[in-house]
Amino acid sequence: MPTAPLTTDLAVRRSKRAERLLVPAGFITTAGNAFQITAAAILVFRAEETTLSVGWLFIAVSIPQVALAMTFGRLADRLDRRTLCVIADLVGALTAFALPAWLWFGGEASLGSYAANFLLACTAAMFMPASNALVKERVLDERLGKFNARFEMATNTGMLLASALAGFLVTWFGATPLFVINSLTFVGSAVLIYAIGHKHVVAKSTEDIADDEPTAVATTAPANPPVRRLALLFTTGNINLMVSNTILTTLILQTFQQGAWMIGVVDALAGAGFILGAACYGWVSSRIKGLHLALLGTLGCMAMVALEPLHHIVLMVVIPFAAFSFAQGRIAARTLLMQSSPEDRVGRIFGFAQAMGLAMGVAATVGLSALADATSVPWAFWGLVTIIGGLAIGTYLSLVKPMRALERPVAAPEPVPAPAPA
Repeated sequence: MPTAPLTTDLAVRRSKRAERLLVPAGFITTAGNAFQITAAAILVFRAEETTLSVGWLFIAVSIPQVALAMTFGRLADRLDRRTLCVIADLVGALTAFALPAWLWFGGEASLGSYAANFLLACTAAMFMPASNALVKERVLDERLGKFNARFEMATNTGMLLASALAGFLVTWFGATPLFVINSLTFVGSAVLIYAIGHKHVVAKSTEDIADDEPTAVATTAPANPPVRRLALLFTTGNINLMVSNTILTTLILQTFQQGAWMIGVVDALAGAGFILGAACYGWVSSRIKGLHLALLGTLGCMAMVALEPLHHIVLMVVIPFAAFSFAQGRIAARTLLMQSSPEDRVGRIFGFAQAMGLAMGVAATVGLSALADATSVPWAFWGLVTIIGGLAIGTYLSLVKPMRALERPVAAPEPVPAPAPA
């Protein structure tokens, strides 16, 4: 279908419409996934009673995304991104409903959990690069910072608050109803994304056309950002979340000898910290530049993570501060990467980021879970702090010079003097 040109004002309204639909779509999808994975983790831990068994569940979720994210990212750069997101959501709804059906017919809980989450990860491998490419396609660049703050607040709040509620719901009603809810959230996300409508092209005004002429003066350096290193900075958040989801479950249930209800309390506190952090992002980012904020947020989060395994009271006190700092670093890194990604390559860039982050997360999860089982769970937390802190500092140092060069204005070319009259 040919795309209809838009005026600049209409483009802004279209961007705002897309934002209003993408934010709740992200919230309900992430909330449903959190119900799924939290309930599945509790089922698996109760059946196997080892940190590594929970780690293998998260690995089963990660492997297809590592293998397929790059391929689906390229696909998202060639096909309609909205259609790909809707297809992924509908396939996810059918897959999510298959797990409670399996349990109703007496299937083994551990096997069903591994299989269902593996298949859901295959759809996530398509959805993640396609949805990020859809954001870059439909949201104007000057609105990306504000949108990413809202989007990250919605998705991470959905994940954390749903995980908090999941702990109580599993205790009261069992895991099966949560899997049904997850299936319904996929349907809701598909409806919202479909409602965004077809892509339109922004019609250039006379001033825009004039700016494209060769005589126009560039105001910034040629765009050649270090996208791979920005992707690595962004993926430190993925590694942190993946490993933390594994070792926090074991810390609470095994080390602290607390019930599933405490998982709910801890996730609720983290959710509150993240909401506040995302809400304050505009104020904080106006005072600290994006690259610096990405580093400081990550290191602030790691400082709090180092204290979490000391005692369950300490965990509840510091985790809101960890989530607040995580929000700053995560949103700053996501905005830097998205602004630096060309629209025709953003799918494969985020696919690469997803694959790289999950591959590193799998390795960290296996290693730190084995460390926790061989020694004690606190050592896994301190190992995570060392890994994430080292990655963040090293990547930041490699980015300072190239990012500063991109911000440096380009000198206007000197006018060529007219030839003297004969």
